[in-house]
Amino acid sequence: MKKKIALAGIAVFAALGSVAGLSAFEAYVINVTAQIENALFVHPEARDFGTMFPQEYKELGFFVTFSESFSTRDQDRVSKIDYQIKQKPKCADSVTNPTEFSKVTEDENGEFICQNPGHVMLPLLCPYLSKTPANLDGNDVGIPAFHDPAAIATGTINKQAAHVGDNWTIDLAVPCFEGQCAQDWSLFVESHNPDADPDEFMANPEDESKVFGCDLWVEVTRIY
Repeated sequence: MKKKIALAGIAVFAALGSVAGLSAFEAYVINVTAQIENALFVHPEARDFGTMFPQEYKELGFFVTFSESFSTRDQDRVSKIDYQIKQKPKCADSVTNPTEFSKVTEDENGEFICQNPGHVMLPLLCPYLSKTPANLDGNDVGIPAFHDPAAIATGTINKQAAHVGDNWTIDLAVPCFEGQCAQDWSLFVESHNPDADPDEFMANPEDESKVFGCDLWVEVTRIY
């Protein structure tokens, strides 16, 4: 037993000795820093259609361009930005007279929930909003009204191109409430999106007089 203990002690001592043998005699510090800035500027930050009525149609717009830091003359390492426009439900403190709005997040099952536990999700406006680019540079892809809420619009801006920003039109094609639609409802839907099924885009009558909402997320997907 004593012999085994002695061997164990030697083994530990040898291990400690090997660590000491690897100690550095010189050390240098490399300072690593980076200034991180947003690449895009989106204006304006909110759009409000106000009170609308079934089968009305209204257009509003927004503009996507480079951030101030991306636009500076001495920033010449990258010049192009690819981005996408996603849409998500919108939350508020009330569905009839909201005074405070908030964003959604996802739970452990991937379902949307309000970040603010005291808020509720507004009836979804997203399917009725088109995202239509002016497409002056020919590299943007929009979405017509009456679409799957998961649909994504995409765009690219180039600092060295003739057009250094993208104008987008959000047009609201207002839905009718199920059981109360006019006879030309199908024609109204098809005039905005021939591929849409009019029966799938009737609003729930229980949502009449409520405020509908949608958050558009402009997300950078590539900088090069």
